[in-house]
Amino acid sequence: MSFCVFSCAAFIVIAMTLLTALLADDPATPRLTFYNETTGARLDFSALTLDNWANKVANMLTDELDLEAGDQITVALPCSWQAACIVLGALRADMTVNFKPDTSATVLFCSPDFQWDDYAADTVLVTDDPFGRGIVELGMDLPDGTIDFGPTVRFYGDQCSLPCPPLAEHANDTCPPHTRLLSTGWQDWDSFCRAIINPLAVVGSAVVVSGPASTERLHHIAGVEKVTASPFDQS
Repeated sequence: MSFCVFSCAAFIVIAMTLLTALLADDPATPRLTFYNETTGARLDFSALTLDNWANKVANMLTDELDLEAGDQITVALPCSWQAACIVLGALRADMTVNFKPDTSATVLFCSPDFQWDDYAADTVLVTDDPFGRGIVELGMDLPDGTIDFGPTVRFYGDQCSLPCPPLAEHANDTCPPHTRLLSTGWQDWDSFCRAIINPLAVVGSAVVVSGPASTERLHHIAGVEKVTASPFDQS
């Protein structure tokens, strides 16, 4: 099963923002390709789509959750396109991200099966639905005191006026320009940078494979996606 998400526009006004370099280069080219080997889903996200999502998340963080620049969120989620967009949204709002559950967290993004009762944080539940549908939209009950990410984030606009540094300032290593990088996800900030931020920062793209995938399957995906860097040639 394959799902594709594309966005394009005939005319785009590019202001200085997190993804300025990508938007200026080509707003419609896929920049994030996500494979979920458990569900069989494959999704593409252009720079414009990623920018829209980052803006929506940034607006949600500031308006719904009353956070400010410099605050930290905790993203205790499996690797997914929604988790990546939440991180980009935090950066768009000039916030920091912690990937390890921390009882001192003020805002926690987690899966419905996460034991959030142990945390005093505002809790945002994120499903693994490939289309980003929320808890209620999937026919589940939303626990009291939690926020349903899918329908909540869609309420917010896809434009954001908050100042923030460009994505390149968050990179932790240098990739060749236009790198198309294959990874199997991330566990912490450094590995998120390697998987997502570093290639996007050089006007490249990222291919992320989550779920069980053999070496042969990863080689196949690398060939199909025409990647230029992968775990096979990384030390």
